[in-house]
Amino acid sequence: MMRKRGYALRGQKVAIRGEFQRKPRVSMLAFIGVNGIIDYYDTVGTFDRLEFARCCQDFAYSKRASARPYPRTNSVWILDGASIHRHPEIVHYLRSIGIVPIFLPAYCPPRIVT
Repeated sequence: MMRKRGYALRGQKVAIRGEFQRKPRVSMLAFIGVNGIIDYYDTVGTFDRLEFARCCQDFAYSKRASARPYPRTNSVWILDGASIHRHPEIVHYLRSIGIVPIFLPAYCPPRIVT
């Protein structure tokens, strides 16, 4: 696919170099602690529930994570409200190994009364 548009200084011709080709979509799951990134997992495409659960299980039992039952280190996980994160099997699994999942509320802008 050739690009048909671009940006240039006013009055100058747009320079088009080569063909544009999309790269494959890559998704990343990062585990972040108080001292920075602990570990990450990536996949081509998007994460599904099974892939997300596998990554959580790998991280929970890895030596790098040292996830321990609450109230010890890396025992509280903060997740957004995505449906794969809130799946009952995943929540039950995390709680069964002593990890406390906390879900962020959905974004709700404050109401402005005028």
